[in-house]
Amino acid sequence: MNRFFKRKWLLHCYFWIGYSFYFFVVNALGNSRLNLGASFITVFYCAIIFYAVYLILKYVYDRGHILGTLVLMIGFYLLSGIFLYYELYGRFGLEIINNRYVITKHAFSWGKYIQTFLVMHSNYTVMAVGYYYYKSKLRESNDKLEAVKARLNAESSMKSFQYATLSAQVHPHMMANIFSHLKNKVDPYDAELGRQLSKLYRLMKFYMEAHHVDGATHILLADEVRALEQYLSIQEKVEPNPFYINLSCSGNLLRFSTAPTLLQTLAGNLFKHADLWDKNHPAKIDILVGHAGYRIKVKNKKRSGPQMMPSHDVGLRNVRIRMEYLFGTDFSMEENQDHEHYELTLCVQRYN
Repeated sequence: MNRFFKRKWLLHCYFWIGYSFYFFVVNALGNSRLNLGASFITVFYCAIIFYAVYLILKYVYDRGHILGTLVLMIGFYLLSGIFLYYELYGRFGLEIINNRYVITKHAFSWGKYIQTFLVMHSNYTVMAVGYYYYKSKLRESNDKLEAVKARLNAESSMKSFQYATLSAQVHPHMMANIFSHLKNKVDPYDAELGRQLSKLYRLMKFYMEAHHVDGATHILLADEVRALEQYLSIQEKVEPNPFYINLSCSGNLLRFSTAPTLLQTLAGNLFKHADLWDKNHPAKIDILVGHAGYRIKVKNKKRSGPQMMPSHDVGLRNVRIRMEYLFGTDFSMEENQDHEHYELTLCVQRYN
């Protein structure tokens, strides 16, 4: 960055030095008394006019401060006019009027003074405005190019993620054929196990669709509850001991949506950390749907003794991130716990 900055201003210096020689050669044709030093002084002051106007446009006008731009421009031109008067008619006696550069004790003339002021300032003001417009268009083109590159990179990344996701999944049709074959083999001997295989396939298909790159980010709360019920039904057959989780729902579950696999994540945390085998203190998952939103509250008794599976808070952190992505500030999540009990409350409330 510093190298680019130094190179940029070095090029500007080369330009003004070259322009000073050009200025001297062109004007010396009509004024043999003009020297190179006077040309450098004149061009240096013209460069000050150029950069002053350009910087005001870049750092004030660019930010939409039109009044500030006018005030600074007028202030600069007033100061420059005073300085120009002092140089032309002060004790140095350097005058630049009608190609006459070194004339001393020249009588003051408003007409000639205004002419000199306008010639010097208008030319380099126009140059500064043109340079500002060129740099603005160049910056706008670069921004568009960067935006296109960012979009292409995002699309490339999305395709890579999509490929990885699809590669990690088994095709649902193949899974359906496998589970159907197993169910037909098992049904004559154990109809209940056949039904469990069907539930397991539906749950697996639900997970696969929920984690598909192009899959829906929202699903109905009713569908999520139905998937949770299937999950708990399968767990009843998997767990060696009976567990106690009370699921209660009130309100119209068809009115609102949620993130796929949200409830399964919460139930999975119960199986990892909660005491689910105390019949007198069952874990609870309460879903209350109201007029403007819904609330999900999970309560459980903590498992005593050392934890079999350590908690990394990854599941709950992912829940928070996903729900905030979907609902923004309409979503809130709160945890409360003591030595024996844990409570988690998720709320989606539309305020508008």
